[in-house]
This record gives sequence, structure tokens and C-alpha cells, in this order.
Amino acid sequence: MIAHSVADQLRQIDRAVTTLTRSTEALLRATDEKTLLEHICRIAVEVAGFKLAWVGYAQNDDAQSVIPMAVAGWRTDYVDEIGASWGEGIRGHGPIGNAIRTGVTQITVDTETDPRFAPWRESVRKHGFRSCIALPLAQVAERIGALVIYAGEPDAFDADIVRLLEDLARNLSYGIGTLRMRVEHDRAVRELAESEERYRSLIELTPDAILVHSMGEILFANPAALQVFGNGLSSLVGESILQLIPPEEHPILIERFTRPPPGRVRAEHQMIRLDGSLFDAEVVATTITFHSRPARLLVIRDISDRREVQEQLVQTAKLATLGEMAAGLVHELSQPLNIIRLTAEGALLFIERGKATPEWQAQQFHLIADQSQRTAEIIDDIRIFSRRDNSPMQVFDAMSATRSAMAVLEGQLRPDEITLVTRLPDTPIPVRGRRVQLEQVIMNLLSNAHHALKEKREHNGGGRAWAAEIAVTARQDGNRLTIRVADNGPGIPPAVRARIFEPFFTTKEAGRGTGLGLSVSFGIINAMGGRLELDNTGQGACFVISLPIDANDEPQEVPQSPPQTCPIDAHIMVVDDETTATETLGRYLTEMGYRVTLCGSGSEALTRFRDDPADVVITDLRMPSGGGEQLVEQLREYDPLQPIVIVTGHLGATERLAENLQDDRCAVLKKPVALGKLGEIIATFLLPPGDEEFTQT
Repeated sequence: MIAHSVADQLRQIDRAVTTLTRSTEALLRATDEKTLLEHICRIAVEVAGFKLAWVGYAQNDDAQSVIPMAVAGWRTDYVDEIGASWGEGIRGHGPIGNAIRTGVTQITVDTETDPRFAPWRESVRKHGFRSCIALPLAQVAERIGALVIYAGEPDAFDADIVRLLEDLARNLSYGIGTLRMRVEHDRAVRELAESEERYRSLIELTPDAILVHSMGEILFANPAALQVFGNGLSSLVGESILQLIPPEEHPILIERFTRPPPGRVRAEHQMIRLDGSLFDAEVVATTITFHSRPARLLVIRDISDRREVQEQLVQTAKLATLGEMAAGLVHELSQPLNIIRLTAEGALLFIERGKATPEWQAQQFHLIADQSQRTAEIIDDIRIFSRRDNSPMQVFDAMSATRSAMAVLEGQLRPDEITLVTRLPDTPIPVRGRRVQLEQVIMNLLSNAHHALKEKREHNGGGRAWAAEIAVTARQDGNRLTIRVADNGPGIPPAVRARIFEPFFTTKEAGRGTGLGLSVSFGIINAMGGRLELDNTGQGACFVISLPIDANDEPQEVPQSPPQTCPIDAHIMVVDDETTATETLGRYLTEMGYRVTLCGSGSEALTRFRDDPADVVITDLRMPSGGGEQLVEQLREYDPLQPIVIVTGHLGATERLAENLQDDRCAVLKKPVALGKLGEIIATFLLPPGDEEFTQT
């Protein structure tokens, strides 16, 4: 140990105290980390009189290097020369490396004799450094780096000076941590303000209504909510959310106030504007805390336009499917019509030759009636399938709908030698939705399979060795119904599977497909709460429909009207521009004992009705001179209880009249007409008041 005079020791202590005092002042005034480090290094040199002071920060790189952050004093280029490290290598065992790694102050009494300075001995000798102290800088378990101070004389750091400099290092570490906390706090405050502004803009500019309510009381509503629900109100806050919900849903909603469903919930509901008008809404709800109160956040989107577009898309896809089925439907209709013609002409020939016995004639007419009924069923299927379906969701038998869809297309498969294999449960399976739409999905899947099998046969050269087959199977899995439509055709290439449900995507040649069928089918099944998926079976194509079973209700069936006894001497008016149909129907009614008036137009019928009112009016809708729609309206003005039977083959005409004909004094029959059914309806209309049990067809 090199001896120092008392005066030298006092001067060193005084310098250390001054350094500590000035450093404390610098800590109190510091505004950023780098400026503080530079100020501390300058104080150590300019106030304390040391030759060099620098601060190095430990890096977590592969070399575990030490990067100079601030330096002051004599020959500062020394810091750039030494290549300090805090790793386990030879350059990591110098004063700064040991101080960072161990967290213990490192003192070098004499750089000439300390073996740790071997790598830097020439450099310190050149710069005139003889002693050194390295003070670790740390925050809890985090290594920051070290403050290193060099003196020009040996043994410049005795116990008192070391104690004062360690206080300085601890204060500097605290100051670094405080400044970092301040920077982090300022950053957090700034980001929070930016986030609030960003979300405020999103909430205020979004076109969706956003409501926050607690136990039904609206606590927040964005500007879009006022546009969606508003009726001149400046705010919805404080209003009850129940006034925006149809009354029939209030009990369920009130129950959810106290027991909200967990997580994020998405559903579609009808909602009410404050002017009383209804609209379809998509609602996404979740639980939040709003001003320390448990609340529900609702994001509400008006989907009335979207639903209208979806319904138009469904209708377009149905008509496209009908267009693709046109050739097969022509074949289906030509078969019974051909039988009717052959039977009728054959009967005429036998009558002319006197060989037609009454029994044989009755047999022929029964055959004609049966084939007419077959034609009527085909036309009715087309009519139901093609009309726009605005009916409400209801429970129906999925198996009956599946069989109806197969019946429409089964006749088109036979000419192409395609076998339809079915394995369906015998018992009804109730699901909720629209029956016509499920039939549309089944028909679309069958039609696609039909085309795929025909293409495979064409590619195989039309050979018959391969047996084309479509299998439709269904089974109940717990509370879900699974319907599979599979074929043994060419299958769907992997590149196509990912896009198979995209709108307007089709692999069919131009003019044979719109690309709407599968996308619309996907949407229909999704709206019913189910899934439509492509199952990769490895052979052919297999589409799987999964639907929730509605076990809370039974399929809704249309009640049948009981047969009625026909009163005689009633006056029946028949209105149709087709003379043959009018005369044929007139002969039948006359034979039944009625007094019959025949008219060829609505205007003629109205004139004759005023002169001689009829007990029942049977009228077509579409006539060139005085249409049936105007006749019905004028008859109802004349007598609101006038019994009317509308007979029409025009798709969609009866839907326009439906609102005005919601009573038991009007019936609608679709052509071709079954005379027996018509007789039952007339008899029902002619029964005394109170005996009517007729249900509209």
C-alpha cells in the first residue's frame, strides 16, 4: 500500500464528497438518461480531478460486449481501444467485466502490477493511468453496466473514497431506473391517449350502432346508434333497451340481464326503431366493465339490405338450377302428356268402331286423370321451388323435404343410367328453417352429381361397364341430423376444393353453370344453424349437411279439408278466356246439378254478375280483356263475403293477392285442376254459415 499524507487524503475525501454532492444535484435535475451519464462523467473528471470516467452498458449479444454510453476526461480514445466485455473470456475479467458480472466493486491499486490488466497494460501505460475503480450499476436483478474511473496515481481509492463512490453508483443506478420509469410512463400515457383517440374515432365513425347497457339501462350510444334507432332524440343514454326489442323477446332478455351468456355471442334478431318500424339486425354482444359497473357491449348492424340481397341470390340460384334442369323437366312433362294423348286418341278410335264398353271407357278416363295428376305434381314442384320464399322459419320434416327433392330429379337420372340409392330414416326428423330452401340445397347437390357423372361417362367414351351411382343417406347423431349426398364420379380436384363454396366459382363449361348453387346452399344451411361441408372420401364427391334437430316442436303439416255434401240449385259463374276449359268445367258443374253461367272475360263477368249474382265465382287470373285480379277486387267491393275460387297457373300471381284474401271465403287452385277438389270447395262455400271447415289450398 502506498502511503499518503493526511493532507492528500483530506483532499481526496473532499473531492469525493464534492463529486457525490454535485452528482446528487445532477440526478435531481436530470431529464434524460444520456445527459445524466455525461454529466456524472464530467463531474468525476472536472470536480473530483480524476483523469478519466466512463459509463459502459452491458449488452446481451453473443460477445457479451460493453458499449460506452458516456465518457469524459483525459485521452478518451482509450475507451474505444480496450474492447471491454463482461463474458468469461480474458477481456471479460478486467475491472468492468468483473463488476458487471459479479455486481461487486472492482478496485485496481496499480495497473502496472495487477494481472487483470495484462490485456490493456500497454494502453494504460501509454495514457498514464495507474489505478482504477469499476462500480456496478444495477436495478434489482437487471445488470445495467458499470461506472469506471481512472486516476493518474497508484492507490487513489481508499476505503472512504470507495464508500462515497459506491453511494454515487447506487444513486446513479436509482436515477437511471427512475428516468427509465419516467420514459416508460410517458410512453404509456402517450400510447393510452393515442389508443383512446383511435378507439374514440372508430366508435364515432363506425356505421354500426354501438350500445352499452347495464341491466337494461343504456349507458352509452355512439352517433350511429342515433341514426339507426333515433327519432329526433339527441341521446339514447338513460333510455331502456327493451324499447328497441320486440315485446315477445322481453322475458328472455330480462333473464339475460342477471345471467348473461359467457364470451362473445353473435346472433340475428329483429329490432325496433323508435318510430316503431322493424328491421333485421346482426348483434354481437360481450360483457365489459363500464365506469366500474358490469355491463353488456352490443354492436348492432342493420342487415335488412344484406338479407334482401341474400334472398335475391337464393332466388337467382333457384332459377339457374331450373334452367339447367329444363331439358329433364321437358322429358318429365312429355311422358304423362304423351300417355294422355295416346289414351285419348285410342279411346276415340275404339268409340268410332263401337268397341268401347262403358267399363273400358271408365278405365281410360281414370288413366287420363292419373296422368293429369302426375303432370300437376311436377308443375307444382316447379312452382313451389321457383317462387321467392319469404315465409317465416318453421319446423318441418327434413326427411319429407329430402324425398320431395329426390322425386323431382329422379326421373332425369334414369335416361342417363344413373342409379339413385337412398337410405333415409322412416320416422320424421324435425328441423327449423324453410322447407323449400332445404329442397333447393338437396336438388342442387343432386344436379351437380348428375353433371359430374355424365362428364365422367363422356370421358370414358360412353361405355356401360361403369355403374354410375348417387347415394343419399341420412342419420341422426344425438341432437343433429347428417345428410350425405355422394357420387362415384371423377371427384373434386384439390385445387378446386378450397374455392368450392365461393360465389360465381364454377368448373362447368360456359352456359352450363352460374357458380351460385353451392355458395347459396352454404348460406342456406348456415342460416339454419348447420354446416355444409365437402368430405374428402377419396372416390367421387361427397357433400355433408349437418343440421340441429328441433326436438321442442313437431313438423307442421297442413290440415286436409273434410269432404262435403254438395247442395243443389246453386248458381256458379265460371270465368276463363280459354273457351274449351270453360265449357268443359261448365258441363261438369251442370251435371252436378248447378245452374252455370260461362264468361270469357272479367268485364263480361262483372256485368252479368250485377244482373244475376252468383253464389260462387270461379275465375282465372290472367285474361286479355278484363283480368281476374280486377274482377276479384270489384266483386269484393260489391259483396265482401262473396265466395270466390281462383284458378291459375301463373307463378307469383296469388302472392300479390294474398293480403286481400286472408279469409275463408276465397280459395286458390293451381292448374291443372282436380274436379273432385273443386267440388269439395264449392260445397264448403255453399254450406250454411257456421258449418264451414274449409282450409285454403
